[in-house]
Amino acid sequence: MKQTFVVLICLSIVASVILAVPTARRKSCCRRHSKSIPELKNIKEYRIQENDGRCRIKAVVFTVKKGKICSNPDDNRVKKLLEKLSQTEQKR
Repeated sequence: MKQTFVVLICLSIVASVILAVPTARRKSCCRRHSKSIPELKNIKEYRIQENDGRCRIKAVVFTVKKGKICSNPDDNRVKKLLEKLSQTEQKR
């Protein structure tokens, strides 16, 4: 009886962790695009957020000193910034 109880508790803990992961990912999704574009020198890194079911919008997520900036990938300023970042990475 004790073994069954322990197994049930372990299974419920594992299930809770598995179910919590998608929720945590949803929280990190950009919900809207920022109007501001970061300066090249302030960008630590960036990633592309896809509209793949987990996130509702496509965005370029720039990590800067003060946090994250979600930018519209169709914005010409963002496209130019990504080109500059790509050139900078190629030089390294």
